[in-house]
Amino acid sequence: MPQPPDSQRRTILVVDDDPATAQVVRSWYEREPFEVLEAADGERGLELAREAAPELILLDLRMPGVDGISVARTLKTDPRTAAIPVILLTACRDVTSKVEAFSAGADDYVTKPFEFEEVDARIRSMLRRRSMLVGMESEIKNLRSENKELEQLLVLDEKTGLYNFRHFRARLHEEWQRAERYGTPLSLVFFDIDNFKQVNDTRGHPAGDRALQEFATLVVGGARSTDIAARYGGEEFAMILPHTDGPMAQRVAERVRVAVEQFTFLADERPIEITVSGGIATYSATSGLESIDALVRAADTALYRAKDLGKNQVVRADRQNGGAGRARAERPVARRRAGRSLDPSV
Repeated sequence: MPQPPDSQRRTILVVDDDPATAQVVRSWYEREPFEVLEAADGERGLELAREAAPELILLDLRMPGVDGISVARTLKTDPRTAAIPVILLTACRDVTSKVEAFSAGADDYVTKPFEFEEVDARIRSMLRRRSMLVGMESEIKNLRSENKELEQLLVLDEKTGLYNFRHFRARLHEEWQRAERYGTPLSLVFFDIDNFKQVNDTRGHPAGDRALQEFATLVVGGARSTDIAARYGGEEFAMILPHTDGPMAQRVAERVRVAVEQFTFLADERPIEITVSGGIATYSATSGLESIDALVRAADTALYRAKDLGKNQVVRADRQNGGAGRARAERPVARRRAGRSLDPSV
């Protein structure tokens, strides 16, 4: 079980050209868990501070060579030593010296000659403060880590690790606005695993979940670094392809389709072969698509056209096949999708 902070072994660095100071500190703490390091000049003090990372530094203000003010200033500007409390020891009692010391970053100031009871009280106070600060920093790190995990939970699909529908919707809205503003093409791909219900019915839902995870891996593998892959729902997946016209989007989608066709799912159990159908729609200045929902409907219709044509293929909704896509607009499933708004404000 961890000991309380005050009972842990502490290291104090004494930087003073008078060896008597370090001897007094050692004698005072000889029966306690303190280690006392000693440096006779400022340069050596800086070296020890960086090497040993003491919990506290007692620093003489006036020393030959590098004086205490310069040492304190260097300590407080070095990320490796900036958090170490510094107590300055000096025979100077004038206000100017004190102001100079605190301006250099000293945390406390004790004048010589001193009663060590006072120094001891100041040391223990500083160490308690340091322990509190270290604890607070640890809590902050933990909170940041927890917040990062929470953020991931909010945007990722738990089953596949891809973005979830909520994040997909927000990103599609962002990319649509960017495409409209700069006049760049934006493609949307819908994938639907063919006959996936049979996988769940014949192999069980755990096997189905595993197949979804393997499929998600193939989608990520086929995507480019700028593409945004998401699980749309059930066995339906989507990819947002910024700055991508229809022919390029078809090449990307086809790469995924071929990878799925050639992949052996559940290879370490009873392997199965799975295929996927895809539908693509592309927004451009001449596409005639005037809203996000229109883009979604076009991609959705192209997907169900691919299903009607025999599955395991990718259909692109453009001026050449847009009429064929409209012919399936009355399918119940197509209506369900088209009715789902992609506007994040809804």
